Amino acid sequence: MSTYFFSPSTGGFYHSGIHTEIPKDHIAITEAEHAALLAAQAAGAEITAGEGGAPTALAPPIDLDALKTALRRGVDVAAERERMRYITGGAGQAMTYQRKADEARACLAAADPQPADYPMLSAEVGITAATLTGVAEVVSAAYEAWLSIGARIESTRLGAKAAIDAAKTPEDARTAAEVIFRVEN
Repeated sequence: MSTYFFSPSTGGFYHSGIHTEIPKDHIAITEAEHAALLAAQAAGAEITAGEGGAPTALAPPIDLDALKTALRRGVDVAAERERMRYITGGAGQAMTYQRKADEARACLAAADPQPADYPMLSAEVGITAATLTGVAEVVSAAYEAWLSIGARIESTRLGAKAAIDAAKTPEDARTAAEVIFRVEN
């Protein structure tokens, strides 16, 4: 029967069916152990002699700063995905939403609002509501709802990023990045 061996002095594997000279410090390992060690090595681990010279796979060191940077980006992406459940994306759309919110605030504060003074709201009369004031009320209510939702998303996003920054280990950083953004009303 063929057997696999590991030599601590050479750091190499040997097989009795292939190699005629096997170092004297060899340690017998099973075929399954050999396969697992090769798989770990293919994934970036370093095979070294462990306790008693037995082969062990050491995972490559993790660059904690690089991991944190990637995790923070991931949190930002997840936050944006959650925002898109409530708003339409795009810089132009964001400007439109802001302008409509500003017009709605001014329109609702005006004693006698004139459609010409509120072009974004006027464009929605007959679509969103029957009157300029009605459109302003709908837009204002939507904006206030968004402020609450947006604030919860932002709080979650910033909290996760702060926890990632404070993490001392890769495991803690990964755990901190596992945030849930669902903002149910």
